[in-house]
Amino acid sequence: MVEAAQITRYERVKQILNRAAAGANADYDGHPEFWNLPLPEFLDVEIYGIRMIAPAPAEAEPPASSCCHHTTPATKRSAQSGLIKGLRGAAPFDGNQYPRLMWGGKIVSHDDISFIAEWIDDGCPVEDHQITFPVEGTIKTSKETVEATNVEAAARTFDIYDSPNEYAYKHGELKQRMNLDCMSATEIEKFRWAFRQLYNLNKWPEDRRSYNNMALIHQNHCQHGWERFLPWHRIYLYEFEQTLQDVCPGVTMPYWDFTMPQYCPERPENGEIIPRSYKAYLTNESLEFLEKAEPPLPAAAIQELRKGMVEEHKHYPSQQTFFNAVASLTEKKYTVGKHRERFIDALLASNSLWYPLRYPSEFGSGTMNTVIRYHYPTAADIDQILSLRTFRDFGGGSFYDDSFGFLDQNPHNTMHIWTGGENPTPETDQTPVGYATRRDLALTRNTSVRVAGRRPHSRDDLYSQPTNGDMFSNLTASFDPIFWPIHANIDRLWHEWQTRNPHALPLDLDAVLTPWSYTIADTLNMARFGYEYVKCAFVIPVGIEAPVGRFVSKPIGLPEAVRSSFEQAEVRLHRVPQLPRSCFIRVFLNLPDANASTSIEDAHYAGYLAIFGHADCIGGPGHCDLPPGQPRKYDQRPRHHNTPRNHRVNVTKTAKRLIDEGATSLQITLVVIGADYCEENDLLRLNSVSLDFLD
Repeated sequence: MVEAAQITRYERVKQILNRAAAGANADYDGHPEFWNLPLPEFLDVEIYGIRMIAPAPAEAEPPASSCCHHTTPATKRSAQSGLIKGLRGAAPFDGNQYPRLMWGGKIVSHDDISFIAEWIDDGCPVEDHQITFPVEGTIKTSKETVEATNVEAAARTFDIYDSPNEYAYKHGELKQRMNLDCMSATEIEKFRWAFRQLYNLNKWPEDRRSYNNMALIHQNHCQHGWERFLPWHRIYLYEFEQTLQDVCPGVTMPYWDFTMPQYCPERPENGEIIPRSYKAYLTNESLEFLEKAEPPLPAAAIQELRKGMVEEHKHYPSQQTFFNAVASLTEKKYTVGKHRERFIDALLASNSLWYPLRYPSEFGSGTMNTVIRYHYPTAADIDQILSLRTFRDFGGGSFYDDSFGFLDQNPHNTMHIWTGGENPTPETDQTPVGYATRRDLALTRNTSVRVAGRRPHSRDDLYSQPTNGDMFSNLTASFDPIFWPIHANIDRLWHEWQTRNPHALPLDLDAVLTPWSYTIADTLNMARFGYEYVKCAFVIPVGIEAPVGRFVSKPIGLPEAVRSSFEQAEVRLHRVPQLPRSCFIRVFLNLPDANASTSIEDAHYAGYLAIFGHADCIGGPGHCDLPPGQPRKYDQRPRHHNTPRNHRVNVTKTAKRLIDEGATSLQITLVVIGADYCEENDLLRLNSVSLDFLD
């Protein structure tokens, strides 16, 4: 620091950025220290397609408008500038796509960011001496040389991203359909939110994106009992998932593995009945609604429900179990008539995955298993089905050999009946709009469903009490949200069977799956539809712009459902570019201090991968630069030779051993070993690391 002197604001901007970048070696997409370029070049710099200084208002395009949305006023130039977004850690510099600026350097203070923003909004002047600043010693950035023994200084600890599919979506990777019971609370809530958006579209009957219209596709076109069953439902799931992603891009369709231990497949009446995320529950907001509803629930009843349900985090698989609990905590009169309807309103608002017309496992005075000895699918059943060798046996016969496949019969049909159930208290009175009596609706809903003029998600419909739940009938099943994770699991089982029997195919591969234009042949590789199945996954964003040195993740907490039943665990390195030198990358679990001298005999060593080095570039400027994430619209050339790749390391053995020894979390350490068998701290670049568990 030297004495105060008169300098320009532009010089001050460069001082701030130089100080923050001191000691870093990021090259910013081929523009190292881009702020030190001549001002005209600085103003035009783009980093991975993001302009650091937004165009001046005269250059900027007018804000977009559409038939459904009015034009919005333009925001300030600084707010549109990638530099300000990056310094503030705003998207896409929030760790999802790129890390916060400065890469490898220090975070810029709020006051300094505001100063740079004001300079941009004032037109980026170069010769204004209006303000006096203390002149600080400018420190030029230079590439840091890290000795092989300097392990601790090169180590970085990375946070876990809470939504792997949103991260995959931003980078164009396969999104993951996860085990419903292994998803985080954040992932489940995003899934619920997406369903609410489709329900809201029911107000526009002609909107094909509405939940009602998506459900009617199954009612009008579904295929069962032959070889089109599996291909048709794979497309139906995909089309519905795409509609969900139109409103929430990171959402995928989870699967319900109904053979997991908590469902007690051998004695299912003693298990969870259905996934917890699909059960009915009340919240404090629900109680506030009920207290002000018409008719209102008395304060004494509210207090009992708060203590007995909300504070205890109670979840109920059906209306019957919920209202029995309400009656025991308050009075039975609050479980009938208008009070019952208000409770249904509250339950639907708290959980969009709960459905009133669902009576899972219930049958008369007991459960299906206690009354009729229902055969709930077990793990042994699934193993037997997966051992079948022909598509006719597994998935169904052809047009010339009509036959139900075993997977279609059980577990598919079995789970429809289990989740639909029989209503213990079917409706006998009250009249909804459009029907002679409510009892008529209840008695005919599953046997002769009315399509014309019917409103499946109107409240009058959901207040009714039909004889059986909607999942009990092919004509109403898809109106129940639980339809989707059951079918996702059926699709997952088909995929697993395909990996065992890649040459066992349906007969009529050219058959068109109406109402779409896909053929059966189009459905055979599910990866072309952009998804894979995993039990659960955890993503740690890194950022490809600068070497990471030795990588250490924060501990990743594992749900009990994951720890107790996964088949395989993988550490994946995502979007690794061609590296200039060959290396080994060793993976350790729960050993954050691992380094080049740590023995591979150590119990925490989990595996390694080898990378073949690219060596020096043989071309001219730009020859080996990373290709753009999105090619030009009509660029039909094969993908660039330097396109980043993914790497996978199977860490199952070590992960299982650590968990068996009591570990409830796993921490990933990557150690990069060069050709000289010394640790490399300035070599590895990658977009992210993930820990993936598979069934």
